[in-house]
Amino acid sequence: MSSAAPHDNFTLKEEIRAYWSARAESFDLSYGHAIKSDRELRAFQRLLRDSFGAEPLDVLDLACGTGEITRALLSLKHRVTALDFSETMLERARAKHGKAARFRLGDAENLLDADDSYDALITRHLVWTLTDPEAAFTQWFRVLRPGGRLLVIDGDWVNRSRWQALVNRFGTWLRDRRGAPAHQIDADTHASITKRFYFNEGLSRQRLEDMLTAAGFTDIAPADYGQVVRAQQMTAPLHDAIRLGSSTRFALLARKRA
Repeated sequence: MSSAAPHDNFTLKEEIRAYWSARAESFDLSYGHAIKSDRELRAFQRLLRDSFGAEPLDVLDLACGTGEITRALLSLKHRVTALDFSETMLERARAKHGKAARFRLGDAENLLDADDSYDALITRHLVWTLTDPEAAFTQWFRVLRPGGRLLVIDGDWVNRSRWQALVNRFGTWLRDRRGAPAHQIDADTHASITKRFYFNEGLSRQRLEDMLTAAGFTDIAPADYGQVVRAQQMTAPLHDAIRLGSSTRFALLARKRA
């Protein structure tokens, strides 16, 4: 469990909300955030079909952001509830999808849904930001129906191998040489909050698998997120395609026993 006191934890959560709310306007400009091409959308559709099956399900999109994973789910006719901690992010998601999904403001670590509410849960780039992942995983397990599945898409955004560090530096150099705009982030605020995350030393697939097992999930296995990254790289500017390969990205699929 995190060592933060409840008051400190609340303060950090509010800082997290403010930081990502400020990023909402430019969020979709980044490769790896918005779905930029039909090729990438098809890759997401394959990932979702392989993970959840072909039949429409009741799906909770945790930390939906601007609604890009919601878009992929809706394209496969799933019945989507999209939840985010930032009203600013939700406004953008609602503008994209209207009443095609149900949008809710809420905390992924403290869900208000009844037990056994959903056939499937999905989250992208949320777990590494959690302040209390054990509480979150317990909640996610609770709201899944027996036999339901959880798909976590995330990565280690803290640690890089020597090769990854070299790739990142080269991609950044190429971006600057081409005069392409840098990602719109407040670097100081980003550094301040990330060093207080539970996974401030990085999120590994093995550590995530161990924690999901402890929360009661079974049949935990890797999902092929590499197909999505490859699709992103095929349509991205060269500097972005290079930078997409400079971090460890992964997806895990888990099940609640029937």
